Amino acid sequence: MLDPYALHLLGRDDEIPKDALARIAKEIGSGRSGVAQVRALFALWTLVAVPLIAFCAALVWGGQVRRLLAWTPAWLPILLFPWLTWLGARRRRYRRTLRVMLRHSRCPHCGYDLRLLPADPADGATVCPECGCAWRLPGGAEAPGRAD
Repeated sequence: MLDPYALHLLGRDDEIPKDALARIAKEIGSGRSGVAQVRALFALWTLVAVPLIAFCAALVWGGQVRRLLAWTPAWLPILLFPWLTWLGARRRRYRRTLRVMLRHSRCPHCGYDLRLLPADPADGATVCPECGCAWRLPGGAEAPGRAD
């Protein structure tokens, strides 16, 4: 999937015209609030993980591996928490980018202009001729206020 915000920052307007790209990127935003949340959760996780890793290392060096394995159900969720948080933030950004791109009648995969393409009467999806992806445009292709 294209990231219009990154394309705008890099000045790459080969997929989407410059003015349309600027509007889409502004609407999507940088997502810094999500990044700040992830950093805070990572810092919190670090405060928990460092003592946990020290505890595990002490058990291993002390020859108490069985005791360590007994603790596995307790510390495994703590180690997976930052990764799951990052995946959640990524999913939210993906959904936001998808909504904005479709609202501006652009293919989220390649940036092709979908405004004048017909929707399939069977399922209402518009197929992008550039990449072959099918998208359901919100409000139909003739919705007002959707011109770039």
